[in-house]
Amino acid sequence: MAVFGRAPMARNLRVAPATALAIVMVLLPGMRSATAADFDCVGFLRMHGMLRRASTACGFTEYNPDIVDRARICFDTLGSRRGTEEVQSGVAEFERLRSTRHYDAVCAMLAAKFSMVVRP
Repeated sequence: MAVFGRAPMARNLRVAPATALAIVMVLLPGMRSATAADFDCVGFLRMHGMLRRASTACGFTEYNPDIVDRARICFDTLGSRRGTEEVQSGVAEFERLRSTRHYDAVCAMLAAKFSMVVRP
């Protein structure tokens, strides 16, 4: 099972990618009024990297501009080096998904789970 992020503290628990991304998505509705410190910028940039890569690979026609704006804020908050690492981690997550599942299934799953972000 692929792991998204690091295991939480001392219990060595692992969080599945879908779970981590679902948590980030719960935070999206209030993102305009929130500051970068109010939510997980690391997870957000990973999600953004994964969905940007999926946009290109899957041919999604729309990408929510609010996500791009929030990603810029998070990128600035974390700094270019760390921000780039997290976005690249999201891209790698997409590639892992694509290597373990049928390409069309991955695109359909992402379009369904992230309908607030991308549109086929």
